[in-house]
Amino acid sequence: MRLITPVDDELYGLASTAGKLGRAAKLLDRLADARRADPTDAEAAARYALALMAVLPSVGVEFAAHARFTATIEAFGDVLSLDPEHWLARYGRARLRALIPSSYGTYSVQMSDELASARDDLDHLRTRQAGHAPEPYFVSAHALAAVVDHLAGDPAPAGRPALLGALAACPRVPVRLPALGAVLCEPLATLYAGSADPERHAIGEVMSALYGDQAVVAAVRRQPVRR
Repeated sequence: MRLITPVDDELYGLASTAGKLGRAAKLLDRLADARRADPTDAEAAARYALALMAVLPSVGVEFAAHARFTATIEAFGDVLSLDPEHWLARYGRARLRALIPSSYGTYSVQMSDELASARDDLDHLRTRQAGHAPEPYFVSAHALAAVVDHLAGDPAPAGRPALLGALAACPRVPVRLPALGAVLCEPLATLYAGSADPERHAIGEVMSALYGDQAVVAAVRRQPVRR
């Protein structure tokens, strides 16, 4: 399995900053050129897809944002066609399928399909990572699966390990991915904000241990317990 590297984190941070400054176009063009230069290079495909995801928050026009969302999902699909075991590409595609805007014409009636596809990606990811030496951020795939279930209005599929079990088994080690940590902690922060104790306590403990350097973690932990 191709796991996250510090280089991935550096690229995501660079692209995110470039997007905020309105200077992402040149970076994306350069990465797209490298992607086209060798269509069989999974790493070049992954770098391009990752940069596309990093600049998404900077795309302000609604239709442009929708087009970029779908293009980024497709770009991650290209990565997975070359390297099906690319952890971040599969996680990124599932994340975007859960986030994609639902108010764009026919896409509004495709949301259930998008969530079902996100669930398939996450099921694959959790199955594959179960056979690998544990990485702390693996728990984010379990948390994102729980968020997808909530968005779909469905119970967790039979046979899926319980989230609390995944939290209990997670190594309490800081992930130390300053840029990508903001993405990886999202589902845990979402679940924490909508949960009550004792699940809230378990989520908060793991979230702080792994992603305590993220501002959103400190902010969400100050929220009152849901009654």
